[in-house]
Order: sequence, then structure tokens, then C-alpha cells
Amino acid sequence: MDSITQATLGALCGEVILGRKLGNKAVLWGALFGTLPDLDIIAYPFLSFAEQLMWHRGFSHSILMTFIATFFFGWLMHRKYAESGLSFKRLSFFIFLAWGTHILIDCFNTYGTQIMEPFSHDRFSINNISIMDPFFTVPLIIGLIAMAFMNRLSPKRIKIGWIVTGWLCVYFSLSLIVKYVAGNEFEQRLADNNITYNKMMTAPSFGNIFLWRMVARDDEHFYVSYWSIFDGKSDTDKINKFKQGHELDEQFKDSEDFQTMIWFAQGWHKTYQLPNEPNSIYIVAVNMSEIGIERDDGVTELRPAFVWKVTNTDNGYEAERPFKLSKDGGSHIWKALGSLIDRIPGETDEWMSGTWTWDLEEKHQ
Repeated sequence: MDSITQATLGALCGEVILGRKLGNKAVLWGALFGTLPDLDIIAYPFLSFAEQLMWHRGFSHSILMTFIATFFFGWLMHRKYAESGLSFKRLSFFIFLAWGTHILIDCFNTYGTQIMEPFSHDRFSINNISIMDPFFTVPLIIGLIAMAFMNRLSPKRIKIGWIVTGWLCVYFSLSLIVKYVAGNEFEQRLADNNITYNKMMTAPSFGNIFLWRMVARDDEHFYVSYWSIFDGKSDTDKINKFKQGHELDEQFKDSEDFQTMIWFAQGWHKTYQLPNEPNSIYIVAVNMSEIGIERDDGVTELRPAFVWKVTNTDNGYEAERPFKLSKDGGSHIWKALGSLIDRIPGETDEWMSGTWTWDLEEKHQ
């Protein structure tokens, strides 16, 4: 999840477990320990972008590290607050909860988390919450701000803390229910179009649990479609079908960067090649989302959030990320969000209609 959500969720843990003893200090400690697992990014300057994929949400987000942090930081905090009447057990439980909820909520979205490191590199992802969701985070922030201006022993402060906790549990439960319904809707849509598949996945679109992105695959193709809980029976987004292109993988199988990207996509990668770049291939993580970008030539390009390029040179393989949504797509994000908001209540016309990146014979800029 985004850093704000992680910090505020940790702050809530501090409030619920230590708030009556430490007041707002508990909130600050919670925000700190709710953020710490993501400090693995301080190693980014020393890693290639492909290595960053494996490093982030790696050991710092593992179950093993959670227990190490629990006992180590619990011991440090007990030394600091022993005179306050806080036991080592209670302080350790606070660390476990703040650190553990960070890891747990990261498993809710599509990016995936390596919770079994160092014993397994597999990434776990439930795909039921967007990586940034204001319906989840904003009530949490409002509750924390309200509590910050109350006495630490105030019954109202305690009540607000549990109300916020209850909302988060309810919203999470709703996301699982809607995900189940979205899966059924997609299965029916595929059946109506006589499409058989080997595997499918559903994930919420950015910032909500109302509009869902659905992906399926067979031996050669991917199928992408969207569904909103507000869609009527006659409202049906088209199913985008495109080839996986895995026949191009063979010539790049010796590239470690390429193998890392395939691992990151968890079996949901598309490979394509541009005619003017015979020594390069592009890898797309189809399990992630895409954005509609209006180019200068008037064409709407459906560009995935994660696209990588691997080139076979005389000196070996070179890898790069030619497009980054947060940077290169920044000027298009607000318009895309507007289209997203229009689509959620069932406005299906023109939604995600455009030409996929790999169908455009133009090099990424």
C-alpha cells in the first residue's frame, strides 16, 4: 500500500494498544513502525531496477523479520518505557501488530509480498484492495486527527479508535465479497463469448472496490475486461484479446533481468517486439493495470503500468524501464482518473477503448 496508509495504519495500532498509557506518543510510534518495513528502498541506489523488483517487499516484509523486529524493538521500547508500567509483552505485541499489519495489507494488492523470505521467493497477493484506496485511508486519517485533540483517557477517544478499526474490517470484508461477485461476472462474460481459459484473476481498479479489472489466459492469449457493481445487465465492457508472445522468450532466457521480470509478473507477462528493434524485447506485467494515454497524433494508447525492455548486445544483456507511470504518465493521470470516475457508475462507452502499446509501431519515448 502507499506510505500514508501504512503509517496511519501503524498509528492506529499504537493508539489501540498503547494509547491509554502514551497518548499521542503511541500514535507516533505506531506510524514509525508501520513505515519501517518500506525502508528497504534505501538500498535502491545500489540496485538495478530489476533487482529492486526482488528486493522491495522482500525480507523486510517477511514473517521471519516480523518476529525479529517484534523482540528486538520490543526490548528497546521496554527499556525506554518500563517505568510507565508497560510490560515487555504488551510492547512486543504492539510492534508485532504495527509491523505485521504492514505486511498483511501489502498482501491485499496485486504487487505481491514475499512473506516467506528467505525460505521462498514466492510473492503472495490476494488482489482485493487497490495499492491506494481513499475509502480505506481517509476515514483512518480523520479518526486519528480527531483522537489527537482528545485526552488520552477520554472514552470518546477510545470509542473513535474502535469505530475506525471496525470500518477497516468492514471495508476489507466488502472487498472480498465484491471480488467474489466480480469473478462470477467475468466467468459468465467469458462463457457468453465462448472463451475457454486456463486461469483468471480479478483485482480492483485504482482507488476503489467498485470497478474491477479482470484478466484470463489460455495457452496463447490474454483476455482483459472490466466490471462495475453498478453495471446493468446490458452494460458490458468489451473483452480485449491479445497474444502472449512467449515465443520470443527463448532467445532471452539467459538474461537474469529477464528472469526477474518474469518472476515478478507471476505468470502474467506478455512479450512483444518492435519491428525496428530486432535485438530487443519488451515485457509487460499483464496482472497490473494500464492507463489510456492520448498521444499527440490523436491515438489513445493503452499503456501498461509495468513495461520493461531487454536488449541483447555484444556485451551481454541490457535492461531498462522505458516508461514509468508515476513519471512519464504523470500528465495523463488526472484525465485517466476522470475517466475512471465516469466508468464506476456504469458509464461504459469509450472506456479503455484504444490501441495497446505493442500494436503501435513506435518506439517508447
